[in-house]
Amino acid sequence: MNDVKSNHNADKFYNILRSVDIEVEEADVYYRRKYNDIMNYLKMILTHNENSLLYDYSKIVIPKGLLLVNINPNSDIHAFLDLISKNYYLDVIEMNYEEIYWKNSEFFENFQEIMLDIINLKNNTAIRGVSNGDSSEENLNVSIKKMLIIDENQIKFNSDESKNLLEIFINSKLNKINFIENNCILIWIADKINNISRNSQRIFDLFDLFINIPPLDRSERESVLKHFSELFPKIVFDVETIANYTNLWEVNDFKHLLKLGIINHYLKSELNQKSNEITDVLIELIETKEFIPSINSKIQANYQKIYEKNLTQLSDKGILEGMEVRAYENLKAYRKEIQEENISDFMRNQLYEHAASKHYKELQIIIDKIIKHEVLEENDRLILAKYPFVLNEKPQKALISLEKAKKKINRINQMYKGT
Repeated sequence: MNDVKSNHNADKFYNILRSVDIEVEEADVYYRRKYNDIMNYLKMILTHNENSLLYDYSKIVIPKGLLLVNINPNSDIHAFLDLISKNYYLDVIEMNYEEIYWKNSEFFENFQEIMLDIINLKNNTAIRGVSNGDSSEENLNVSIKKMLIIDENQIKFNSDESKNLLEIFINSKLNKINFIENNCILIWIADKINNISRNSQRIFDLFDLFINIPPLDRSERESVLKHFSELFPKIVFDVETIANYTNLWEVNDFKHLLKLGIINHYLKSELNQKSNEITDVLIELIETKEFIPSINSKIQANYQKIYEKNLTQLSDKGILEGMEVRAYENLKAYRKEIQEENISDFMRNQLYEHAASKHYKELQIIIDKIIKHEVLEENDRLILAKYPFVLNEKPQKALISLEKAKKKINRINQMYKGT
């Protein structure tokens, strides 16, 4: 801890985690495909020297140790980066986001000095090696001692004023620094893809690589849930059902939901002895908003905006996704007629139960396509025409209603099997 710091006021804005103190384990991370790209980039940087293959392209490829990543909030990317740092004996330096919140003006005014202070930190003199014993890593660049992580998802403001830290960085004198030459790797986690698009030329001049990690799709959400199910085998929940409720959720959202679900389950002592099934508990937490996922609000707003635009607006040419004006107007009138149908809750539930008993899987896929704005095939449209009432509500709500109906049918079938 005998680090030499050039600015005694700067060190309050960042925290240092020594590699030997990192406690994250492999089981703490869900390995999504794009994480391999990050891993391969870091291996490339840590092994880069005059003998590496990349050196053959040195006229246009000059690695500087800067990686830009775009990912939704509340992922487990920090645990993943900590694990890499642990395996390669890199100290992790992160911004002190709480201090930035309370003193954001001071932080932005002194951002360049803070970054220089981090770069000038005295190197960790611990013995370097590769903890996994991989012989292919014999040529590690042992001069690289630290990984700096800046996560814009975690930078909050205590006022209405907001600033674009990425733009400040790429337009400052810091953009001339080669981080590798200063024994460091910078991982910059962006929070807005628009900021990257707007500054693409400067960004691709500065960063070695940009990796865009999309939201978890349905199969990935199921994989995350199965991962947690294996970690906690005493608790049982329906993976497919929970996946239906959790569009755009991230890994840590699932972790927090399960934590609350387990606590709520054991609060009901009369149920513990009968069952360890918590599917209904988890659904109730979601529906009552007793757990709210940390989905980026702007992503949600844009998602809904796109959905509404597709149903209510015409383009300048009078065509909506290849649909002629007359056909569109007929669809809009038909949709309005359906919405104005006043049916009781009992009748609505009966309709969904009938649909779930006949075409549950097909409707599940169709509604999921509508949510993702994918084109419906002819067979999809034929099935949807049999159950037009699902268009009477938002796709997410329709999916939940269908899921409830299916569960009710399953319970009834189980009752009859038991008689």
